[in-house]
This record gives sequence, C-alpha cells and structure tokens, in this order.
Amino acid sequence: MPRDLDLDFEFQDEEVRERPVRQPQRREPSGAARGGARGGSHSSHARRRKNNTTSIIVLIVEIVVFLALVGLFFVIKSKVDGASSSSSSSSEAAADGSGEGGASSNGVNVENNDFSLTCTTVKLVEDADKNTAALVYFTFVNKTDTPLAMSAVFPASLKQNGVDCPEDVNLTETPQEIANRDMQVSGGQSVECCYAFKLADAENPITLTTHDNYSTFADVGSTEIPIK
Repeated sequence: MPRDLDLDFEFQDEEVRERPVRQPQRREPSGAARGGARGGSHSSHARRRKNNTTSIIVLIVEIVVFLALVGLFFVIKSKVDGASSSSSSSSEAAADGSGEGGASSNGVNVENNDFSLTCTTVKLVEDADKNTAALVYFTFVNKTDTPLAMSAVFPASLKQNGVDCPEDVNLTETPQEIANRDMQVSGGQSVECCYAFKLADAENPITLTTHDNYSTFADVGSTEIPIK
C-alpha cells in the first residue's frame, strides 16, 4: 500500500512553524566580572589610602627628626656654655682665692677649711743701708691636724714696678714675727708672721701676692698697695 508521505510532511511543517523563534539574549556580566570591577575599584581606593598613610608617617618622622636635631643643638650649646662658664669661674676662683676646700679671698686674705690667712698691716721702714723696706704682717691659723708653717702653706711675694722685691733686707731691728713665718703651728693654733721686702723706691705702689702651696698650687690672693 502506498504510504501517505504528505501527511507526515504537513505535520513536520506545522511543528516547525509552531516552534518559537529564539531571540538572541543579552548576556549579563558574570558575578566574577562584576566582582573584578568592584575589586579593581576597591584596590584603587586601598592604594590611595596606603599612599596617604605613608605620606603621613613620613611627615611625622621628619618632624620627630627635626625636633630631635633641635633638642640636640640646645643640649650641645648648653654643655659648651656650661664648660665655658665653668672655665671662667675657675679662672676667677684662682684670681680671687676661691678654690679647693671652699676657699675665698679678699685681697690677700684667705679663708678655707684648712687654713686662715689675714694680712693685718704693711709698714714702711728704713733698713740699715738707708733704703726703704716693707714689713708685711699676717695672722696665720692652722685648722688641720698636721703642724704646718705659714711659709710652707701660703708664702708671700711682693712686686714693685713689675719686678720682684728681694727678701734679703738688712734691717736694723728684726721683728720676732719674721721668724714666726717658719714656725710649725699645731691644729687650731694661730701665729703672727711677718715678711720683709726691699723696695726700689718709696713712691710707686707695691703688689702683694700669696701663693697656695697646699692644695691649688696657684696664686690665691693679690692686691695693690699705694705707699705714697
């Protein structure tokens, strides 16, 4: 028997006509792509924040370094000024008799924890050769436990016209106090001492100086005395 091919054909054709036509669909970006875009934006913001933070840290470090340098400058300046002041004070102490043991001086007078020396008077006399001489009197007090003489602790010197005045004076009468300057004085005891100096003239002033032979080994008192 003949087969009805047309019927089958019409059915297939109908099926084809009824099949909906597929429209091309727009593909939405995937979550990964969207996430990547958002991630890129987030990374950009993070980099900007990181750069800002780094700039702030660098600025803070620079400020700290600057302040440290300023502080170091003032510390060094303070030390230099302190050293200069100390040196100046030491020089003044040597000049006016200040020194070890709390020493102080007024002219040639010296007072410290170990000794006391006071110039009491200066007399002008005429020696056996009819030349002018100066007799310088001191009171010496020994505060230590060791017997000591004034001449061993605070020897005196005299200058006139910038020249040392010699002590080899030919006096007509020698005061007992001249011998006392070499006498050992016990602790807590005092003695009256005298130095005799030959002068060049009876007009120009004289400069009396005492020297510390016990602790500072420097001149601790000096004063100019007019004699006319």
